[in-house]
Amino acid sequence: MNLNSETFGPIRRLLAVGGVALAGSVALSGCGILEEAASDSGSDTEVSSDQVDAVAEAKAGDCLPEEMISDDPSVFAVDCSDPAAFWTITAIEADPAVTATADGTGVEDPQPIYDLCGETVGAQVPGATWTDWSMIYDQTTYAVDYVFCVEANGIPSSEGVTPTVPANPGECTLTATTQWNFGTIDCAAGDATITSVIEVPQAEWTTVDADALAMECTGSSYYPAEDQFGRTASVFCLE
Repeated sequence: MNLNSETFGPIRRLLAVGGVALAGSVALSGCGILEEAASDSGSDTEVSSDQVDAVAEAKAGDCLPEEMISDDPSVFAVDCSDPAAFWTITAIEADPAVTATADGTGVEDPQPIYDLCGETVGAQVPGATWTDWSMIYDQTTYAVDYVFCVEANGIPSSEGVTPTVPANPGECTLTATTQWNFGTIDCAAGDATITSVIEVPQAEWTTVDADALAMECTGSSYYPAEDQFGRTASVFCLE
C-alpha cells in the first residue's frame, strides 16, 4: 500500500518529543567513595549514602516510585501500598560485573541486563506492561554496584498514562511523553490515536526497516517505537 498516494496523502514519521534517552529511565549514582558527595549534591539522579545502604536490603517484590528514587533520602524502596508505588522490583543483583558508560546513561554490554531482566526488558511490545531497569554505580570507576529490574504495577503515570504499550486501533497515546515507554491514555488527554499497530518479530528488532514497514500503515503518521537499546518491537500507525 502506497501511503503517498492521493487517497491517503503523505505519511510522516513522528520524532520523539521530550523523551528521556536514559538507559533504565534514570541512571542512579553515588556508590562507593562518592556516597557522601551524592548525599550533598541534590541531584535527582544520585542516591544518598543511606539509600545506598538501603539498596542492600532490597529484594524482588519491593516497590519503587515512578522516578525510581524515593523522596526520603534514607529510603530506597517504598511500601507497595503507598500511592507513590509505581514499579515492582522483579530482580536485583549486587556486584554484577557490569561497567557503566562514561556518561552514566547505560552499560557497555547490555547482555547482563538481558540475562537478569529478560530479553524483552524495556521493549515496546504491543499490549505488554512496562518493564525497565536501572543501576547504581561508582562515578569514578564506572563499576556497577547494583542492577535491578522493574515492572509497572498498573497505576497511571504522572502524565495520566496507563503503563501498557498500545496494541489496538482506537487506543490513544501521548507521543510528547517525558517517559521512555509509550502507554495508553484517555483520548481527551492524548495527542495521537492509534489506527493500527505493527508488531515486529523479536528476531528482527535490531534490523527492521521501520520506514518500509510503515508503508502498511493507515493514518497520517507513524512512530517506530524504539527502546533504549535501539530495538524496534513495534510501529504505531497514528491519526
